Amino acid sequence: MRAVFVSVFFCICFSVSAQIRPVAASTADFASAEGVWKGSLTYLDYTSGKPFTMPANINLKVAYGERIILSYEYPKEPKANGNDTLIISKNGLQIDGAKITAREILEDGAIQIITDRDGVDGNDNKKAILRHVYVIGKTRFQSTKQVKFEGTDTWILRNEYLFSR
Repeated sequence: MRAVFVSVFFCICFSVSAQIRPVAASTADFASAEGVWKGSLTYLDYTSGKPFTMPANINLKVAYGERIILSYEYPKEPKANGNDTLIISKNGLQIDGAKITAREILEDGAIQIITDRDGVDGNDNKKAILRHVYVIGKTRFQSTKQVKFEGTDTWILRNEYLFSR
């Protein structure tokens, strides 16, 4: 009887520890997305309240030190071209200081990573939860920013990059 109790106890402990294991990511998750992509940027214009879509391209490079370098090109707005760097924490639990809340492999083999952080957004700098969703695959790369303002239950699509190759 004691052996059964001990076995059940260890199974419960293992199950609980597996459920509270932190979600982590690494630059290896982005490796399949290295290279040049073509697509679009759609963003919510807070002034008009309407979405606006424009062509966008990206060159994604995985770099030393858990960094992903994103070089953006906007064919119709070349003055807006620029670079961004995503930094994955050494322990893999954060991207750009935002906690990784989910990481899963989708049916098509792409990896989806979701991060959340407290911040401010909008023309009047309201408190909000800022969520980034990255979908990383061999034929698609997606980066979405969603915003949920304090006191609401609604997620707003702030911007979305959709790329393919």
